[in-house]
Amino acid sequence: MILIEVLERLSRPWNQAAFVAAGGLLFVLIRRYRTGAVLLAAGAFWFVLCASPNFALMLQRGLTASYPDKAAGEYPKADAIVVLGGGAMPNDRDWVEDPADTEGTRVGFGLQLYRTGRAPHVLLSGGHGAARHMARELAEQGVPPAALVLEPDSATTYQNARYSAAIARREGWQRVLLVTSPMHMTRAAASFRRQGLEVIEAPSIGHETGYHRVQPEWHPRRSALWLTSRCLHEYIGLWMYRLRGRA
Repeated sequence: MILIEVLERLSRPWNQAAFVAAGGLLFVLIRRYRTGAVLLAAGAFWFVLCASPNFALMLQRGLTASYPDKAAGEYPKADAIVVLGGGAMPNDRDWVEDPADTEGTRVGFGLQLYRTGRAPHVLLSGGHGAARHMARELAEQGVPPAALVLEPDSATTYQNARYSAAIARREGWQRVLLVTSPMHMTRAAASFRRQGLEVIEAPSIGHETGYHRVQPEWHPRRSALWLTSRCLHEYIGLWMYRLRGRA
């Protein structure tokens, strides 16, 4: 868990900028003014760059370009649909008015895959009540309890993959449709394949709630800073997972 906390902190641009700036102040204190000035400028530049929508969107495209929007009915059939916890949940109005409105959420797209007959089972993976919450949502939409399988103990993507793979082996599933957000898909799919499953990537349609408001421009925006932080979290996380043999 300590490693996860370190990863979280490293993925935040404001922490990165502060670390570089602190180094600059240290050099100033020891009268290495030129080096200190360079580091202070670098810290400020990095912070402003990370708050730039164009930079944030470039990072996002690097994660999502391989996953264009695709209707649920266009996916091949599998043994099960695996939906990872996290992200927004559809509200009651979304469920009722237009099923397409729910496709931008993980559980909503999982529902669309089930309704189009892509798989007879839905495995919901997520600790801290996420799996149970998704199960209640799907049950309210008419998914029979017999079709729902819960994995309620995972707290990380690695645990999502490890615990879900154990359930898949127990149930005799080999091929799964994996549902998560487009930005998270590369790391998640690699983790599940590492556990020996055949994975069909089925990302929710569009981007996670809040990030779609980032518009192309260079003027710094708080929303862009958060998008950059989310993207860096995925890039650093994927690198760490590969380094540790988890992806």
